[in-house]
Amino acid sequence: MMTGASIGSGQAAGYSAYLESRTVAPSRGDYYLSPAGEPTETPGVWHVLDETRERLGLEAGEAVRAEQLVRLMEGRHPGTGEFIRRAGADGRRAGGIDLTFSAPKSVSAVWAIGSEQQRAGVEVAHGRAVSRALEHLRGEVAVVREGAGGRVLSTAHDVLAAEFRHTTARGVAGGAAPDPQIHSHVVVTGVVRQDGQFAAVASRPLFRAARELGAFYRGALAEELGEQGYSIVAGTGRDGRYFEVAGISESAREALSGRSREVWLAAERFRARYGRAPERDELRNVKLENRQAKTPESRPELQATWDQRVATEQLDRGRVESLQAKVPGTVARTDDAAAGWRERVTGSLTAQGATFSERELRASILEQGVGQVSPERVSDHAQELIASGEVIELEGERMTTREIRRMEQTIQARVTEMAASTGASVAELARALAAGEVAERIGGTLSIEQQKAVEVIVGRERAAVLIGQAGAGKGVVIDTAARAEQHTGRHTYGVAVAGDTAERLGRESPALEGHTMTLDSMVAKARSGSLTLNESTTVYFDEAGMADTRRLDALSREVSRAGGKLVMIGDERQLPAIGAGGLFAELSEAAPTARLSEVRRTEDPEEQRAWADLRAGRAEDAMAHYQSRGQLHFTDTREQALERAVQQWADLTKTHDPRNVALMSDASNTEIDRMNARAQHLRAERGELGDQEVELPAVPYGLREGDRVAFTAQHHPHGERRVENGTRGEVTEVNPELQRVSIRTDTAREITVSGEDLENVRLSYAQHVYRQQGATVDRSVVVTGGWQTSQEGAYVQASRARHGTDWHVAREDLGTQGLDAERVTRLSETMRASRAQIPSILYRALTPTPPETISHTDQIGRDLERSTNSQLAREPAIHHEEGISQSL
Repeated sequence: MMTGASIGSGQAAGYSAYLESRTVAPSRGDYYLSPAGEPTETPGVWHVLDETRERLGLEAGEAVRAEQLVRLMEGRHPGTGEFIRRAGADGRRAGGIDLTFSAPKSVSAVWAIGSEQQRAGVEVAHGRAVSRALEHLRGEVAVVREGAGGRVLSTAHDVLAAEFRHTTARGVAGGAAPDPQIHSHVVVTGVVRQDGQFAAVASRPLFRAARELGAFYRGALAEELGEQGYSIVAGTGRDGRYFEVAGISESAREALSGRSREVWLAAERFRARYGRAPERDELRNVKLENRQAKTPESRPELQATWDQRVATEQLDRGRVESLQAKVPGTVARTDDAAAGWRERVTGSLTAQGATFSERELRASILEQGVGQVSPERVSDHAQELIASGEVIELEGERMTTREIRRMEQTIQARVTEMAASTGASVAELARALAAGEVAERIGGTLSIEQQKAVEVIVGRERAAVLIGQAGAGKGVVIDTAARAEQHTGRHTYGVAVAGDTAERLGRESPALEGHTMTLDSMVAKARSGSLTLNESTTVYFDEAGMADTRRLDALSREVSRAGGKLVMIGDERQLPAIGAGGLFAELSEAAPTARLSEVRRTEDPEEQRAWADLRAGRAEDAMAHYQSRGQLHFTDTREQALERAVQQWADLTKTHDPRNVALMSDASNTEIDRMNARAQHLRAERGELGDQEVELPAVPYGLREGDRVAFTAQHHPHGERRVENGTRGEVTEVNPELQRVSIRTDTAREITVSGEDLENVRLSYAQHVYRQQGATVDRSVVVTGGWQTSQEGAYVQASRARHGTDWHVAREDLGTQGLDAERVTRLSETMRASRAQIPSILYRALTPTPPETISHTDQIGRDLERSTNSQLAREPAIHHEEGISQSL
């Protein structure tokens, strides 16, 4: 993979010293290792054109010297020390960008266990792949700002880069041997513009190109290794973006990553206990499982350590040598091998949204075409997809796929047709009877707004939309409408993308209880014949705004075929779909639509106004409200914000049931895990949890009796109905010896989970905002303000609690310059940024496609159904990506 990080000019000397410390041999010689067990690395090398090298006074083949690198990072000539690039508007000069290219684990395993010849070959392959990626950066990625205000981006004539190759993960003194990890730090200190002037590199465009550059490096590395005789397994890792060397098992790869994992786990356990990250000296004193292992002092000792780690995995030098053939290697895939790279590309491009950029198109071609596509021809292949019509160019420098474009047109035409056709009406008497039953249940009557909404959605049209603002009582409306339809002899069902949302729909609208299910389940049952949909069926689709286009297509198709009615319920101002989506707002224009705007969740008028402000994008007014009430809290760092938020949650749960206090973040799963581990530790200190613990894989905590937990995937107990993704409950018993826990769900169901199934259970004290949409609690505590913050997320975060929300924000996320008043303004700006999904049909195609007739859409739909089924089979039954990873 490839990651990027900015280096300030003031950090130049320290950063250079670190890189050099890994490349200068210890006084005892190359044979010996550093005190942390790290081997001596090769000196840094320059990656510049010959003409640039001559201008900078660098000798051909000369190793990078620390003083040269520091001067270039400061914007100076490496020889004379004179400034060669101008300062920015603030008078400062950027230091540079560290691009880290890391080989897959299996490649590092071949390097660590194989012969000396193989080790040298891997280093050559890695080095060539890095060089090829930098050549792609030079020729294809626009990283030079020009024109007024630097608004025009262009490619560079040359890139000033220095590469430092490392072969192990950074060691920690006092522990065992470091893990093998082939990677290169490439420090980009500036660029040469097309006019020959030196300039700073535009960091943001470079970071945006990180996925493309990382994919180019991996594609080139796979090609280099294939030419050396290694076979490759492509389609591994997140979204099938990565590859591994065939013959190196996952367990062997993990065995050679044990040191890094132990250091990580030790650091996270420290965080859970003390609420902060450990200093380096403190980490040395943490008790690791292999604490007594002797730190290797020589290369043979390091080699013996690595050999020992994989001995139980049937991996030794002979086995690794056998992986290298005398003819070029082959490429196999772990995913759909029958699909060609074109199909994989078009499918992956719309996994996150309906439209994409040309940069994302190139990245996907590189990722999905490993072994089939030459990285240097990626732009040619992109143009081929456009010319064939598989990719459609849109206005605004956006693109989409022919599949998604047709699917959106089909859904829109289908819903329009359903809205234009009529079925049996629901009599006023049935509505009145249903309203009376619901009034008796809730102890009050429906408002005028709610009564009107019921009238709209039980109309004769076969499609309807209910838009309900957060906390506006949509559950009561759905319950009344479903009862009214049942009184007229109709069959009603409730569906949602997420299993826990479907179950909550049944609880909040009892008329549907026992008749709710996931969308995927309904589609599968309808297609298999185990569930009959007909003209007397109404399907209530909750949180429809979070549905991706493929699922919406599948559901609407089945209901339309059966002659039934579809009621879509949601709010386009709340969280959008993870995949290609955004059609909900458009469909509200095509079908009868009712709107609920009277907030009932909280009776505080000022809080109601703040929710409305966030929904409308007036974040500055909302934040002024929270600041005036002392509910907006600033800390210097993100880590401090997390600690303060968890401490506040812990104080609140002294007097509130933990189920009624929401602790939320809009960031990554790693941050959620840290908050959960810390919350668990604080509960344990209060004596609220048992002493025994069952360990969980891949997270820095285990499970104890009394813990609040949630299922993160469907669980299938033997002989029982499945447990839905998102189901929450409490641990009632743990058995560390058998690796087994007993859980009582919030619906009083007893579940036993053990072994590998524990991978799908996590603590639920802290949750990502996506997991909280639709929830109602007494109080909320939120950590926000980072790059993931959005208008939709802020609105959902604020509107969960009946009695107030506290916001915890880090100054480092909003800029260290200025006062907190200015940071409130910057926070409001981030909360005004919408991350709503935009369907491709809102963009004009640059190459117009003929409009489809309604009769033709069904034929198109049948043509698309096979690909939709295939795509859905590869997707989780609920949005699994709770946060957006910056790892590329």
